[in-house]
Amino acid sequence: MKKIALSIAGLVIVLGAGAWLLFANLDHIIKSAVEKYASAATQATVSLDSVKLSPTTGVGTLSGLSIGNPQGFSTPQAFYLGSIGVKIDIASIKGNGPIVIREITIDKPQVTYELLNSGNSNLQTIQRNAQTYASSLQGETAATQDSASAPKDSAGNGNKSASTRKIIIDNLIIRNGQIAISQELLKGKQLRVPLPEIHLTNIGRNDGGATPAQVADAIFGAITTSASQAAVTELAKDKLGGLINAVPASSIGKAAIGTVGDTVKGFLGQ
Repeated sequence: MKKIALSIAGLVIVLGAGAWLLFANLDHIIKSAVEKYASAATQATVSLDSVKLSPTTGVGTLSGLSIGNPQGFSTPQAFYLGSIGVKIDIASIKGNGPIVIREITIDKPQVTYELLNSGNSNLQTIQRNAQTYASSLQGETAATQDSASAPKDSAGNGNKSASTRKIIIDNLIIRNGQIAISQELLKGKQLRVPLPEIHLTNIGRNDGGATPAQVADAIFGAITTSASQAAVTELAKDKLGGLINAVPASSIGKAAIGTVGDTVKGFLGQ
C-alpha cells in the first residue's frame, strides 16, 4: 500500500509539474504560435511584441502585433494591431480537444490598403495567401488520415504526423480601426477612412474546431473584404478621378489607369 501511495503521489507531482510548466510557458507558446502560423499564412513577416495571459482567469493581452506586406508592395506593413484582448477558457487547454477562446477584441487596428497600377492590392494578396495555406493544410490532414487507416508495417508502425490543436473562437470583435489608402497616383500621400466594425462569431464551432490557418483565413478574409470595400469607395470619389485626369497618360500608361478604374468599379458592382 505504501508503494502504491508513493506511486500515486509521484504521479500527482509529475502531472502538477507538467501543468505548471505548461501555464508558466503559455505566453511564449502563444507568441511563437502566432508568429509562426501568421507568417506562414500571409507569406509576410509577422512579429508580436508580448503576450500576457493569466493562467487562472484566461484573460490576457497581445501587444504590438505587426504584419508586413508580401513581396511587390512598398508600404512598410499591411496591419498593425496594437492591443488585442483575449479571454480563453482555461479548462479547454488541457487535453487534446480544441482550445476555446471566448472572445478576442482588436481595438484601433491600423490597416494599410496598397493598390498597385496592375489592380492588385496587398490585402487581397494576403487573403489569397491565407486561403492557399489553409487549403494546403487541409490536404495534408486528409493525407494523414488516409495513412493512419492504411495497413501498418511488420513492426506495427504507421505513418505519424504531429497534430496541431484546433481552435474555437466564440466572438471576434474588430473596432475603431483606420485604413490608410496608398496608390501611386496619390504621389506619396495617403487617404484615410474608418474601418467598419467587424464581429465574427463561432469560428470553428460547428466543425469541432478550426486550424490556426483556417482562423487566419477567416480573420484576414473579414478584414480584407471590409477594408477593400471602404478603400475603393474612397478611391472612386473625385479625389482619385481628379488625380487621374491631372496626370499625363504617358507618365503612367492608359492601360494602368483603366485597370485601376475597373478594379474600383468591380468592387462597387458597377
